[in-house]
Amino acid sequence: MRHKRLIPLVLSLLTILAITALLVSGCGGSSTSTTAATTATTAAPTTATTGAPTTATTAAPSTDTTAAAAEQGEDLVIGSINSMSGSNVLTGQEEKWAQEKAVADINAKGGIKLKDGKMHKLVLKYVDDKSSPDAGAAAMEQLVKSDGIKVVLSSNITPINQAAATVAEQYGAFYQIVSSWIDQPFPDGTGPSFIGGMKLKWSADMFEAAVESGKVAIGGAQALPAADQPKKWAVMVENTPDGTGFGDATAGGLKAGGYEVVSYEKFVEGQKDFSSIILKFKQSGVEGVVTLIAPSDAITFVKQMKEQNWSPKYFFGYKGVWPAEIPKALGADSVGLCYDGFWSETLPFPGAKELGAAFSADHGGSTSNSAGLYYAGVQILAQAIENAGVFEPGAIRDQVFGHTFKGTVMGDITYGEYYKDNPGIAHIPFLSFQWGPDGKRIVLYPSQYATGTATPLVPWDQRK
Repeated sequence: MRHKRLIPLVLSLLTILAITALLVSGCGGSSTSTTAATTATTAAPTTATTGAPTTATTAAPSTDTTAAAAEQGEDLVIGSINSMSGSNVLTGQEEKWAQEKAVADINAKGGIKLKDGKMHKLVLKYVDDKSSPDAGAAAMEQLVKSDGIKVVLSSNITPINQAAATVAEQYGAFYQIVSSWIDQPFPDGTGPSFIGGMKLKWSADMFEAAVESGKVAIGGAQALPAADQPKKWAVMVENTPDGTGFGDATAGGLKAGGYEVVSYEKFVEGQKDFSSIILKFKQSGVEGVVTLIAPSDAITFVKQMKEQNWSPKYFFGYKGVWPAEIPKALGADSVGLCYDGFWSETLPFPGAKELGAAFSADHGGSTSNSAGLYYAGVQILAQAIENAGVFEPGAIRDQVFGHTFKGTVMGDITYGEYYKDNPGIAHIPFLSFQWGPDGKRIVLYPSQYATGTATPLVPWDQRK
């Protein structure tokens, strides 16, 4: 069975601010915002095509000159639930940028052509989920009941999207989810259960299965020279339902894969002192650490590792080690830290290079390991709307469930392939990254996409 072959490690994407000033500047004063349909920009091509998984394909939305010259119809307003404040604001900002970029690129080509023969531009209506599941559910309520919007893009956090999807089910709103764990329970009832386990009729989800996510941490470790590959491992997770569930699965999966787990620790998000955990790791001879941790906690932990002059050979952080703020906050001390990711501009997919260049131009040269996922979510939704020919949630859903979308910036995406009984689920592979000098991202795994060589963490007292 699939889950017996995999090393389950954990979570991505619940991320928090590393610097209070960034949080303040990112929060803003409004809980809603609207992105105008006329937002202009560089053109990373929206080349997604779709059809039934077997054979059918259709043209990408509004790419031909005939369509672009068609009569202009009313704008199509799409809701978007986003972490515009709270602990997840950093990844919320990145997701928002990518969605707005995708909409701008589609609108620059004329928009979407519907059965009425007219071209329709897209407008995004944002509502703040405040990095909270309760606020995420309230955001969906507002969009559907107050704003009359029943086609909605998701936040990037699993508990928030689970809460919002439950509301969408009540009102028959189509919810296009990305970056939320797709797992449904194993046939014997064990294993994690997330979006897939909810058996949603009005929501689609495109992401990784938690039971497969561990491959990137192990893949990154196996990319190290043989002498530097860790033999003794520690698992460290936030003491939350998600953290505990993933931590238990991670520790069990490592052991099942033949790895020795010598320490398993839980901590409270926002913890200021990790010295006792670090001491336990030192005393246990830990060589490799896998952690589910938020950015500010990751910064604190790494700084305290340095203060105690403890360096494992390998450190892999899910969720909070990949934001660009990590090398900015840690400087040279970030070099060698490994982390998960979902996309790279170096991937051989249409528009990936152009999207990466646009992101860097707007972010002071920083790169992204996730923008392509959020961009592709809009590409897929736009194509489904055009294929449906009407802006109605049921018709749009029916053009996503069980269909394949070719040529997105994430490559070809197929819904209903991973779970044969769940047509709204699409699986994507994860990547393993390492921070190199000057804040450069190095892809380590899968090997066919590697952009550099993995190196072990250099002991603090040997760093220049």
